[in-house]
Amino acid sequence: MGEDFIIVADTKDIPLSQLKEVQVDGESVCIANIDGKYYAIGSICTHEGGPLADGTLEGYEVQCPWHGAKFDLRTGKVTNPPASEPEPVYEVKIDGNNVLIKKPDKSRSSVQFELRLLKVIRVEGTNVMSFKFSKENSQLGGDALTPPLLEYTAGQFAFFDIGGVNNDPKGPIRHFTISSSPTEDFIMFTTQIRASPYKKRLSTLEEGAKVKVRGPEGRFVLEDDYSKPVVFLSGGIGVTPFRSMIKYATDKQIPLKIVMFDSNRDSSSILFKSEFDEWTKLNKNLKIIYTISKGKDDGNQSNVSNNWKGEYGRINKAMILKYLDTDLLNKSIFYICGPPGMLKAMRVLLQEELGISSEKIKIEEFTGY
Repeated sequence: MGEDFIIVADTKDIPLSQLKEVQVDGESVCIANIDGKYYAIGSICTHEGGPLADGTLEGYEVQCPWHGAKFDLRTGKVTNPPASEPEPVYEVKIDGNNVLIKKPDKSRSSVQFELRLLKVIRVEGTNVMSFKFSKENSQLGGDALTPPLLEYTAGQFAFFDIGGVNNDPKGPIRHFTISSSPTEDFIMFTTQIRASPYKKRLSTLEEGAKVKVRGPEGRFVLEDDYSKPVVFLSGGIGVTPFRSMIKYATDKQIPLKIVMFDSNRDSSSILFKSEFDEWTKLNKNLKIIYTISKGKDDGNQSNVSNNWKGEYGRINKAMILKYLDTDLLNKSIFYICGPPGMLKAMRVLLQEELGISSEKIKIEEFTGY
């Protein structure tokens, strides 16, 4: 088939009317089987990074599971908003039972960097780890005398190729939100460690390890108009993009009103709390409301510190209205980030219970793979 094509799957792995995500030379690609004919399109939604391979297939269209954007598998064109940019399409060939895809044109791909791991931070009592990388990175294939920095906007994500990952059904590369702020002197991402081959390999990385990074991508970022307040609704590990945004807004002293509702299982699982508490002292426009789902009324008070002064229970209408007056509620842009269940509940809360229009809601989903 030539050197330009690589084997990515077996035909039996992609039944009729099904989708599968594969990695093609560092790119996430969604393959679809339509009536025995195979099509391949970029798997990262051009709207806000949703995983198209986890979406739904109807005819020749694939629908993003996050916000409903649709793309034509044959052309990559957007057929339904909110996406406005097309997806790349890839040539597919079948050789026996092998599915082969033509390698992407690297001249049209994101810049790739190589970062050095500085520090691994384990969050005590959780399965969460943070990975800090040096900003002194080298562009792969670039001029080694003038290594560029990985420039990104607070809230964006990047793809991390850590090497040595074998037999992971999701492939050897993952994308993570960059939890550090562009104002900090390091690149960091924070994630839950699970049983997948990628995460197992990630948890064993030692300081000094080199990691290939491609990006940044994503539009889950602050708007340029700072006159509109923002409300962050986070659940667990979903707080990572908000750490980046809050740190950036604090360091730059941006005149932007920020209110964050941060929901966690218990007080010990709140991520970045000491940092957030410090930043609220430095940023007069920042307010953070912590809430935990265990304790007080569920018979599990042993899980709650005697010094706990936050809220209890999941984020709901009463809690929102306790901290947001009518003016703030009507003017704000709402950002939601967390697991699928939390995301769905927050959309119902905002749109059906509080009457917030969908145009004022931004969503980022954490699937926890």
